[in-house]
Amino acid sequence: MPYSVDDLADQAWMSVEALEGLASELPVGSGRHYVRGKYRKKHGGIREVFKPMPPFDAISKNLHRSFTNLLPYEAPDHVHGFVRDRSTISNARQHLAKACVLRMDLEDFFPSIDAATIKASLIGQGYEEKAADLAVRLVTIDDKLPIGLSTSPLLSNLAFLNTDRSLAEYAQSEGLSFTRYVDDLAFSGDVTDHHAADIARILDDAGWSVNTRKTAFMRRGRPQYVTGLYVGEPDGPRIPRKVKRKMRWILHVISKFGYETYMEEFGGKDEGMRRNRLLGWACYIAAVEPDVGFPLLRAFGELVPEDDEEDLYDLP
Repeated sequence: MPYSVDDLADQAWMSVEALEGLASELPVGSGRHYVRGKYRKKHGGIREVFKPMPPFDAISKNLHRSFTNLLPYEAPDHVHGFVRDRSTISNARQHLAKACVLRMDLEDFFPSIDAATIKASLIGQGYEEKAADLAVRLVTIDDKLPIGLSTSPLLSNLAFLNTDRSLAEYAQSEGLSFTRYVDDLAFSGDVTDHHAADIARILDDAGWSVNTRKTAFMRRGRPQYVTGLYVGEPDGPRIPRKVKRKMRWILHVISKFGYETYMEEFGGKDEGMRRNRLLGWACYIAAVEPDVGFPLLRAFGELVPEDDEEDLYDLP
């Protein structure tokens, strides 16, 4: 069934008039409806992240739930980012012990998705044009899909759907395994330079740009990593050795000198290694390698005190 402006307002838990007012303010709403933050990427460049403020943050979450529950979109089997019951682990598992893994990364994935693309995607999912126009004004900033809004992950998958289908058809025709985790594309099998050129052409024709600095061929006998996990063995993904060594070293320091000393004298504070982050890392390792992660989880739970400060960090 088509989704109207009234449906959109019901899903956002606001009146149509209030939504229209908010949408008209967003283009100049920095500092009032959201905060812009710029962060340096690990491999160069700047990433702009938006933090929505009340009531905009609640509206974004309501719309995200609506999109998730009501839209007919179903993620293709090869899509593992922002999909329930899928993860970096399920993504990496599709590329175990292959002759070659080709990793390709998209340039500025979220900001490269513009308002017109989002509108077309929503209309394709059943939105009436007026409802799509209003929705787009609520989920884009500066006519782009912003990093930080609750609505952006699912909408990025919607925007990429046609390209997903094209890449999946190509991979199947060439006998390759293919997965996508957000902007991280992985192809494995007997991958050649010819395949890389064809894939780049498909992406370019669809309007996406490849970050050539991060394109990598990883052949058997050399390190092979997909979404940060080692995939060179047939029995399952593995946590990189350097990560396991680091976490064991942190546990050793905390066990010997105490958590406070680790934080102040061994770099823990500079890296933001508070209790929640240490436990989060241990949980992630346990999900991949239980025999390594669960002992870390128990030890950190016992040795690291509760911390009232709430900090959000990316996994290293």
